Amino acid sequence: MLAGGSADGFVADLSSLAAVRELGRAVAAKYERLDGLLNNAGTFDGDYAGKRVATVDGNEYSLAVNVLAPFLLTSLLFDRILAAPKARILFTSSISMGCGDALDDLQCDRRWSGHRAYSLSKLCDAMLAFELHARYGDPPKLCVNTMDPGTVNTKMLLAGWGMCGIPVSSATRSYEMLTSDAWGRKSGEIAGARPDAEVNDPAKRATLWGDCERLTGAVYPPVRTS
Repeated sequence: MLAGGSADGFVADLSSLAAVRELGRAVAAKYERLDGLLNNAGTFDGDYAGKRVATVDGNEYSLAVNVLAPFLLTSLLFDRILAAPKARILFTSSISMGCGDALDDLQCDRRWSGHRAYSLSKLCDAMLAFELHARYGDPPKLCVNTMDPGTVNTKMLLAGWGMCGIPVSSATRSYEMLTSDAWGRKSGEIAGARPDAEVNDPAKRATLWGDCERLTGAVYPPVRTS
């Protein structure tokens, strides 16, 4: 956010790893430091096609947009985040996280449905947030958390579950977690949802992390050891 209330905007196709890399380069070129990163963009049901859709990179669409894009983008901007005196990374997960049985089938090749791919992607987001915290979390220097944003009338909700009557403007949890003093002292937590067992399983998180590195080519700094 710039003085006077204006903001810079960047546009990217998050289903494309090349486009995500270009987005990372553009943001990094613009800012020397980032005080907060919210990985919130998401899709559902094969990008609302009602069928399994593969991206230009050959990845299942919900996996690409909901999981691989934020994992890669965070790695590309990680040095800018670490340059801030107090930084926060926030992943949007969901109370709909699940399908832990598909962690060895991230592309949903064996069985696909819009709900299954979405639920798996949100489980992955929570797992990656907790693993990012385990590796790099250092509150208040770096806080990494995840959350369910609340049930509101987004395009995704209307496509998958139907109207709930609650306006999008009421979804303020992400803003609070990125700006409130309380969340500036917390890391490795989830708000608005109960984590599935896999989220608290270091071995499964590490396996997922490795899978995402392989699929994206993301490079994170070495983990500091005490």
